[in-house]
Amino acid sequence: MELSIRRPKLDEYDFVRALVQTVVDEIYGGVWASPPLPIDDEAWSLAWVAVCEAGIIGMVLTHEEWISDLWVLAEHRSRGVGRQLLLHGEAEIAARGYQRYWLRIVKSNVRARSFYNRLGWRFEREFPHETLPVRMLEMSKVKT
Repeated sequence: MELSIRRPKLDEYDFVRALVQTVVDEIYGGVWASPPLPIDDEAWSLAWVAVCEAGIIGMVLTHEEWISDLWVLAEHRSRGVGRQLLLHGEAEIAARGYQRYWLRIVKSNVRARSFYNRLGWRFEREFPHETLPVRMLEMSKVKT
């Protein structure tokens, strides 16, 4: 699959938000509430999107030393899309001068935990989410 990673165009911001909503509802719908789950309004212009012949199929968003969002549509998972997006996000954080990258995930998301572990991310701590009735994991990776 030919894949490019780029910033979304102005007329694609709503699609990026819809992609995030779709994946959040699929993965977490019913865990703490029924879909649609509330998602934060982000600066989608700062995201990086994975694009192939099917259109936008994933996105990553960073903030300072954090991977704040990484979502891939279900039908495009296990094809290296998430890996490419994550590496792109790590490179963006490194370009800001950070030596350690951070992210947090819902503890019950075993698939995400496995994905990040395979790519060198390590568990740092577990804690309760600030507002939701779920446990979170904070993970980090040292720049190589």
